[in-house]
Order: sequence, then C-alpha cells, then structure tokens
Amino acid sequence: MAVWDKFLTEDDKKVMEKRKPRTLNGPGRRNALLLIDMQVTACGFDKPIYEQLDIYSGACGPHAWKAIPVQQKLLAAARAAGMPVIYSKHIFYEMSGLPAADPANNFSARNVNSEVPVEVAMQPGDLLVEKQTPSCFTFTNLQMMLNNLGVDGLLVGGNSTSGCVRATCVEGMALGYKMQVIEEAVFDRIELSHAAALFDMQFKICDIISAQQALQQIGASAVPASAAA
Repeated sequence: MAVWDKFLTEDDKKVMEKRKPRTLNGPGRRNALLLIDMQVTACGFDKPIYEQLDIYSGACGPHAWKAIPVQQKLLAAARAAGMPVIYSKHIFYEMSGLPAADPANNFSARNVNSEVPVEVAMQPGDLLVEKQTPSCFTFTNLQMMLNNLGVDGLLVGGNSTSGCVRATCVEGMALGYKMQVIEEAVFDRIELSHAAALFDMQFKICDIISAQQALQQIGASAVPASAAA
C-alpha cells in the first residue's frame, strides 16, 4: 500500500482506478545522488516533534531519524560506485545583509543548527549547493555543476518532502532532468504533507522509487575497477 492511500477518498480511488498512470521518467543516462537540506535544525531529536519545538522549531524528529539510516546506505553505495554525491544547505551569510543571517535564525551560517548532522556528514569529494529558496536550482550553480558532470538524472533524498524536495523536483523536471525521489529517504514534519507531496509528485511530476530500487540503480552505475584505473 502506498503511503498516500489512507488519505484518498472513495472518489479519489475511483479516479485512480480509471485514470491511465503517468509514464515513468526512469533514470537519466548518468545520475547523481542529491541530499537536500540535511541540517540539524530539520532533524532535531529522535523523539515526538511537539516535545522539542522549544529547541528545534523546524524539527522533523522521528521522521528524520527513520530516514537517516536509509540515507547512510545510499551515501555509502553512491560513493563506492563513483556516483556524484551532492548536498544542499539552506544557508544565509552575514555578508548577504539578509535578515535570515541573524544568528537567531536556524539557517544562519552563524547558527550551529544550520550544520549537517554528523550521521550523514559530507565526505571528501562530495559537492555542496548553498541556497536561500526552496528549490536547489533557483539562484544556485547546481545546473552548472550537473552540466560539468554530465549528469541528467537525480536520485533525491532529504528534507522536506512537501517543501524543498518538491520544489527542486518541479524545477528539475522543467529543466529536463530525470527526477526520482527515494521514498524512504525523504521526510516531513506532518504525515499528511509528506504523503500528499509524494502523491502529487508521482501523479504529475516525477518518479517515486524505493530505497532498494535506488540502490540497484547505484550498483548498476558503478565504474569497474579496471575502467577507473
């Protein structure tokens, strides 16, 4: 059963039964793993969200910590296979002069909560996109990076399903990239938002795949040791 099924009305289900499914995009010719906004402020503690909002106002709590072990497997597999690994951070620097650069803001570069958790820390060779809007493409150099790498498809994980993940996939699709969201590797604060965003994306925009499917794609893309040499 899909994560969104329990939110569908009877009329919705009848529409889904009669409607021809959207044709899947499939992977690109060369893909990269994109991990969106995995920052301390978005994760918080592994306990109920309502119990930590005084410390982490944007925490996704248990939803984030359920996704992190999946992300760890994906990161390890991608690095081993020689697949590009790209992180994004929602970040504001004091030199920008923008109000969000104030240290009290969770996404200020001067706030430790803006950092990537050690559990999914960047490694040498990983790439970073810094952004100030929901989409990883808007006002960033992500497209230049992908063009330089020869990448035309993205395997997407991170935060949040209904916000930055969805916005990135909408813009990525519009730019011609094959966007695939890894269901177990994305998360949101509100269960309904998570499910509805996944439904919307698979219904109209991009492919929703399992972590196992993503790992299979990553494994299939591995550069043979002889070729690498």
